Amino acid sequence: MSTKRPLLGILGGMGTQATASFYEKLHRLQKVKCEQEYLDIILYSKPSIPDRTAFITKQSSENPLDSLVCAAKTLESSGVSCIAIPCATAHFFYDELSNTVDVPIINMIDETARFIVSEGYKNICLLATDGSLRSRVFQASFEKHGINALCNNSPDIADLQAELMSLIYDVKRGNATETDVNELLNKVVEQSLGCGADAIVLGCTELCISINETPNVINTLEVLSRAVLNKLH
Repeated sequence: MSTKRPLLGILGGMGTQATASFYEKLHRLQKVKCEQEYLDIILYSKPSIPDRTAFITKQSSENPLDSLVCAAKTLESSGVSCIAIPCATAHFFYDELSNTVDVPIINMIDETARFIVSEGYKNICLLATDGSLRSRVFQASFEKHGINALCNNSPDIADLQAELMSLIYDVKRGNATETDVNELLNKVVEQSLGCGADAIVLGCTELCISINETPNVINTLEVLSRAVLNKLH
C-alpha cells in the first residue's frame, strides 16, 4: 500500500524575494538522502494581492482579503495538506482567511511567539511594517505568551521605522540586496540591544532575506520553515 505524501501549499508573492528566501530556507533545513525525500510543494506566488500595509493604515481602500481567499482556495483545491504564508502583515487577515478553507494555515506569528518562549527571551525589539505594528498582530500574540515587545518605546528605534519601511519596499521592488539589508540590520541590532532588548525579531519577511545569521536575531522565515517541517515530517 502506498502512503499519501504530505503536500505543502505556499501562498506567496508578498513579496517575491521573501517567498524565494522562504523556499530556499525550507530546502536548506531538510536533511535528505536523495531528492525524492524533499517535501512536495505547490507554490502560488501572487504579487497582485493588494498592499496589506496600505489597507491596514487606511492609505488604500482595496482590501487584500478577497485575493488572499482566492489564492488559499486554489491551493486547497490542489490537495495541499496545509498552507504557509511567508508574509507577516498578511497575518492580520489570518482568522478570516482560515475560516474560508478546511486545511490548516500555519500561523507564523504564533510560531514565532512560541520560539521566543523556548529560547527564554522576555524583551523583544520588533522590526515590522507599519501595517503589522498598527494592527498589533505580533504584539497581541506576544502578550499572550508573556513577551514584552519594544516597538516604539525607544526614540532611537522609532526613528529608524521610516528607514526600515523604505528598505522593505526597496526589497519588494528588487532594488535592495542582502548587503543593503544587513547594513541596516546591523545598525538596528546595535541600538536595540543597547535599549534593553534581549533579542530582535525580524517581523517583516523582506528583512529575512539576509543569510547573515546573528545571535539574538530571530528570523521569522526560519521559524516558519521549521514549523512546516515539524508539521509535515
